[in-house]
Amino acid sequence: MKINRVWSMPNKWTFDVKPIRELLIKYVGTGLGWVDPFAGKSELCQYRNDLKTDQPNNHDALQFLKSFPQQSVNGVLLDPPYSHRQLFKTYRSGSKALTNKKVPMTEINIVTARIIINGGFCISFGWNTNGIGKKRGFEIVEILVVAHGGHHNDTLVTVEQKIT
Repeated sequence: MKINRVWSMPNKWTFDVKPIRELLIKYVGTGLGWVDPFAGKSELCQYRNDLKTDQPNNHDALQFLKSFPQQSVNGVLLDPPYSHRQLFKTYRSGSKALTNKKVPMTEINIVTARIIINGGFCISFGWNTNGIGKKRGFEIVEILVVAHGGHHNDTLVTVEQKIT
Protein backbone atom coordinates (compact mmCIF):
# COMPACT_ATOMS: atom_id res chain seq x y z
CA MET A 1 0.00 0.00 0.00
CA LYS A 2 1.27 3.42 -0.94
CA ILE A 3 0.61 6.42 1.34
CA ASN A 4 1.40 9.92 0.14
CA ARG A 5 0.88 13.28 1.89
CA VAL A 6 0.87 16.53 -0.07
CA TRP A 7 -0.25 20.11 0.48
CA SER A 8 -2.70 21.92 -1.77
CA MET A 9 -5.20 24.74 -1.54
CA PRO A 10 -8.74 23.60 -0.68
CA ASN A 11 -11.48 23.75 -3.27
CA LYS A 12 -15.23 23.19 -3.03
CA TRP A 13 -14.87 21.00 -6.11
CA THR A 14 -12.69 18.15 -4.83
CA PHE A 15 -11.55 16.98 -8.26
CA ASP A 16 -10.12 20.44 -9.07
CA VAL A 17 -7.50 20.06 -6.30
CA LYS A 18 -4.30 19.41 -8.33
CA PRO A 19 -2.91 16.30 -6.56
CA ILE A 20 -6.40 14.75 -6.44
CA ARG A 21 -6.90 15.46 -10.14
CA GLU A 22 -3.56 13.80 -10.89
CA LEU A 23 -4.48 10.69 -8.90
CA LEU A 24 -7.84 10.46 -10.68
CA ILE A 25 -6.23 10.71 -14.12
CA LYS A 26 -3.92 7.84 -13.10
CA TYR A 27 -6.79 5.49 -12.15
CA VAL A 28 -9.86 6.71 -14.04
CA GLY A 29 -8.18 7.48 -17.36
CA THR A 30 -10.84 8.25 -19.95
CA GLY A 31 -13.62 7.46 -17.49
CA LEU A 32 -15.19 4.72 -19.59
CA GLY A 33 -17.10 2.33 -17.38
CA TRP A 34 -16.71 4.60 -14.33
CA VAL A 35 -19.57 5.88 -12.16
CA ASP A 36 -19.81 9.08 -10.10
CA PRO A 37 -23.02 9.21 -8.02
CA PHE A 38 -22.11 12.58 -6.41
CA ALA A 39 -20.58 14.20 -9.51
CA GLY A 40 -21.06 17.90 -8.74
CA LYS A 41 -19.66 19.61 -11.83
CA SER A 42 -17.22 16.80 -12.71
CA GLU A 43 -17.27 15.12 -16.12
CA LEU A 44 -14.55 12.54 -15.40
CA CYS A 45 -16.82 9.49 -15.44
CA GLN A 46 -18.97 8.01 -18.18
CA TYR A 47 -21.95 7.69 -15.80
CA ARG A 48 -22.61 10.82 -13.73
CA ASN A 49 -25.29 11.78 -11.24
CA ASP A 50 -25.95 14.64 -8.83
CA LEU A 51 -29.11 15.97 -7.21
CA LYS A 52 -27.95 19.57 -7.14
CA THR A 53 -26.05 20.15 -10.41
CA ASP A 54 -26.61 19.84 -14.15
CA GLN A 55 -25.59 16.22 -14.74
CA PRO A 56 -27.11 13.61 -17.08
CA ASN A 57 -28.83 12.04 -14.04
CA ASN A 58 -30.37 13.82 -11.04
CA HIS A 59 -31.37 10.94 -8.77
CA ASP A 60 -30.75 9.90 -5.20
CA ALA A 61 -27.18 8.49 -5.22
CA LEU A 62 -28.23 5.13 -3.79
CA GLN A 63 -31.00 4.67 -6.35
CA PHE A 64 -28.60 5.67 -9.14
CA LEU A 65 -26.05 3.06 -8.04
CA LYS A 66 -28.76 0.40 -7.77
CA SER A 67 -29.56 0.93 -11.47
CA PHE A 68 -26.32 -0.82 -12.50
CA PRO A 69 -26.15 -4.62 -12.88
CA GLN A 70 -23.84 -6.70 -10.70
CA GLN A 71 -20.15 -6.49 -11.72
CA SER A 72 -20.84 -4.12 -14.60
CA VAL A 73 -18.57 -1.10 -13.98
CA ASN A 74 -14.82 -0.54 -13.92
CA GLY A 75 -14.90 1.77 -10.94
CA VAL A 76 -16.81 4.19 -8.75
CA LEU A 77 -15.87 7.59 -7.33
CA LEU A 78 -17.48 8.21 -3.94
CA ASP A 79 -17.22 11.89 -3.04
CA PRO A 80 -20.32 12.52 -0.89
CA PRO A 81 -20.64 15.30 1.67
CA TYR A 82 -18.05 14.44 4.35
CA SER A 83 -20.13 14.91 7.50
CA HIS A 84 -23.63 13.98 8.65
CA ARG A 85 -24.47 17.67 8.83
CA GLN A 86 -23.36 18.28 5.23
CA LEU A 87 -25.17 15.16 4.05
CA PHE A 88 -28.48 16.15 5.63
CA LYS A 89 -28.16 19.79 4.56
CA THR A 90 -27.33 18.96 0.94
CA TYR A 91 -29.42 15.87 0.22
CA ARG A 92 -32.36 15.80 2.65
CA SER A 93 -34.96 16.86 0.10
CA GLY A 94 -35.75 14.21 -2.47
CA SER A 95 -34.31 11.28 -0.54
CA LYS A 96 -36.64 9.02 1.38
CA ALA A 97 -33.68 7.45 3.20
CA LEU A 98 -32.52 10.83 4.47
CA THR A 99 -35.94 12.13 5.42
CA ASN A 100 -36.13 9.08 7.69
CA LYS A 101 -32.81 10.29 9.20
CA LYS A 102 -30.95 7.23 7.96
CA VAL A 103 -27.47 7.93 6.61
CA PRO A 104 -27.21 5.63 3.56
CA MET A 105 -23.39 5.38 3.23
CA THR A 106 -23.30 1.77 4.46
CA GLU A 107 -25.86 0.76 1.85
CA ILE A 108 -24.08 2.87 -0.79
CA ASN A 109 -20.86 0.95 0.00
CA ILE A 110 -22.66 -2.41 -0.27
CA VAL A 111 -24.18 -1.54 -3.66
CA THR A 112 -20.88 -0.06 -4.89
CA ALA A 113 -19.04 -3.28 -4.03
CA ARG A 114 -21.69 -5.29 -5.90
CA ILE A 115 -21.47 -3.34 -9.18
CA ILE A 116 -17.67 -3.10 -9.56
CA ILE A 117 -15.96 -5.80 -11.65
CA ASN A 118 -13.20 -7.96 -10.15
CA GLY A 119 -10.00 -5.97 -10.47
CA GLY A 120 -11.95 -2.69 -10.61
CA PHE A 121 -11.51 0.25 -8.28
CA CYS A 122 -13.41 2.37 -5.82
CA ILE A 123 -11.94 5.76 -4.96
CA SER A 124 -13.45 7.24 -1.79
CA PHE A 125 -13.06 10.79 -0.51
CA GLY A 126 -13.65 12.16 2.97
CA TRP A 127 -12.22 12.67 6.44
CA ASN A 128 -11.49 8.97 6.99
CA THR A 129 -9.95 6.09 5.05
CA ASN A 130 -12.62 3.46 5.77
CA GLY A 131 -13.50 2.98 2.10
CA ILE A 132 -15.50 -0.07 1.02
CA GLY A 133 -13.52 -2.53 3.12
CA LYS A 134 -11.98 -5.99 3.17
CA LYS A 135 -15.22 -7.70 4.20
CA ARG A 136 -16.69 -6.58 0.85
CA GLY A 137 -13.71 -7.90 -1.12
CA PHE A 138 -11.59 -4.75 -1.44
CA GLU A 139 -7.96 -4.04 -0.67
CA ILE A 140 -6.45 -0.59 -0.17
CA VAL A 141 -3.76 0.09 -2.78
CA GLU A 142 -3.17 3.80 -2.19
CA ILE A 143 -4.03 6.56 0.26
CA LEU A 144 -3.54 10.22 -0.59
CA VAL A 145 -3.62 12.73 2.27
CA VAL A 146 -4.12 16.28 1.03
CA ALA A 147 -3.34 18.82 3.74
CA HIS A 148 -4.97 22.21 3.20
CA GLY A 149 -3.40 24.09 6.11
CA GLY A 150 -4.92 26.55 8.54
CA HIS A 151 -8.30 25.55 9.91
CA HIS A 152 -9.14 23.22 7.01
CA ASN A 153 -9.49 19.47 7.48
CA ASP A 154 -7.27 17.28 5.33
CA THR A 155 -8.94 15.51 2.41
CA LEU A 156 -8.31 11.77 2.52
CA VAL A 157 -8.48 9.79 -0.72
CA THR A 158 -8.66 5.99 -0.44
CA VAL A 159 -8.06 3.89 -3.55
CA GLU A 160 -9.25 0.31 -3.24
CA GLN A 161 -9.19 -2.55 -5.70
CA LYS A 162 -11.77 -5.33 -5.78
CA ILE A 163 -9.90 -8.58 -5.29
CA THR A 164 -12.78 -11.08 -4.94
